[in-house]
Amino acid sequence: MIRKPTLQEVPALHRLIEEHAAFERSVAPLSTDALAAVMAVPGMPVRFIVADRDGQLLGYAAVTFDWSVWRARRFAHLDCLYVAQNDRRQGIGKLLFAGARRIALDEGVDRMEWQTPAWNLEADAFYRREGAVAADKIRYSLAISSQIRL
Repeated sequence: MIRKPTLQEVPALHRLIEEHAAFERSVAPLSTDALAAVMAVPGMPVRFIVADRDGQLLGYAAVTFDWSVWRARRFAHLDCLYVAQNDRRQGIGKLLFAGARRIALDEGVDRMEWQTPAWNLEADAFYRREGAVAADKIRYSLAISSQIRL
């Protein structure tokens, strides 16, 4: 079943988020308290959905929204889509992806964007099967500090 997670499921969702970060060779500094705080905010800036089988969370997706200057429109950003390793190849990712698309449609946007590591060939194949088109770009990040040189 694909559904919104409950506040009682924060620890299980947090575990999936940590697994996802580790899978992508990174670390998620998000605490369970911070995750619970985000989920408790009415109209929270991120929409979470989870895949649940008999009360066990198998995967999750997180969707945020941004603005495209070039298109002069709001769009959905699929920030995360993750299925636990032992639960892959059972159609769970497809269901989560469909749920993310439904969130985007319900918000009235006409486009969803996301990225995945270039080495994740299974994800690339999955998204292409779902009809996605890849855009070659290099993704950058910059830690912002209070000391900015002009």
